[in-house]
Amino acid sequence: MECNVARVVDSFPDYLRAETITDGGQLRPRFMSPAHDPIPAGTLIGASPQWLAVLKQAGQVASTDTTTCLQGESGTGKEVVARFIHATSPRRRGPFLAINCAALPEALLESELFGFERGAFTGAQHSKPGQIELASGGVLFLDEVTEMSLTAQAKVLRVLQEREFLRLGGTRPIKVNVRVIAATNQDLRNAVAQGRFREDLYYRINVFDIRMPPLRERGHDILLLARSVLEEFARANGCPPVQLTSGAEDALLNYYWPGNVRELRNVLERAAIVCEGPFVDAEHLSLAVREDIPSLDSTDLGALERQAIAQALREVGGNKARAAKQLGISRTQLYSRLRKYGLNGAVVTQI
Repeated sequence: MECNVARVVDSFPDYLRAETITDGGQLRPRFMSPAHDPIPAGTLIGASPQWLAVLKQAGQVASTDTTTCLQGESGTGKEVVARFIHATSPRRRGPFLAINCAALPEALLESELFGFERGAFTGAQHSKPGQIELASGGVLFLDEVTEMSLTAQAKVLRVLQEREFLRLGGTRPIKVNVRVIAATNQDLRNAVAQGRFREDLYYRINVFDIRMPPLRERGHDILLLARSVLEEFARANGCPPVQLTSGAEDALLNYYWPGNVRELRNVLERAAIVCEGPFVDAEHLSLAVREDIPSLDSTDLGALERQAIAQALREVGGNKARAAKQLGISRTQLYSRLRKYGLNGAVVTQI
């Protein structure tokens, strides 16, 4: 069935549809929620069937309070879609608070989520509300939810079931009116099977799941996004936008994009700086030909990701900060993948 951009736009609420254009087949919702929480310009651009399906599902679930789970690789735009759901929902006047569960150690994550009472631990000289409490009336976005400890998962389950929680060191349950949107770059079913994620929380979190397609599956959306990124870069720096040559377009379309949209932005920002002229050509894109990466017909995406990470580490001499930046992922996410694929400094040069 042919995906029609206008048809998807027609399904949006009136206040969003009025701010949406479909020039040249591009979907460009442009709005700011009443909570002054903008969705970055250009981040929702796309006309591929895969991307329009994501926006359609997001539009369907936005009008409800249903707990939603966004599953996909890093850099595919999970937080962007979460903000889209919030901004098109009845909760749009409430806050949108995001917390990366992989970026904080267990004890700190729990205090950030649930808050604490005075005297709950050494140094707790005053009470402090957590993100769950502060998000009341709005949306709490739990990114990398599979990285939560089992203890924290049990407490989040209580929030979803009972709509109440205890601050650390507290004895009085606090009622909360919050919608939870979770996100993960891992397979939740596998996490449950491996005992890393509670099965009961899985069924609470995964009520309405949306699969985020990787950039390599979105076809010519890559070029739509690339042009938008170059236009955004030009506006931010007060210079004329550069154009992509046909060679650059072919290179972008044929690249694997292990870091997805985040990597695309990094590559194009660098290209706009080094091109020193009105055109970005393939030579400006820093997309190395990687003979050790299988063809895109391969179904073993884990092997593809592992080899892309190993290649990036080789290219930067094992510097993890630079490798993460090159791949378009955070250092925390890189460390998680190094553990997942059994990669370390001793084996990187052998892959």
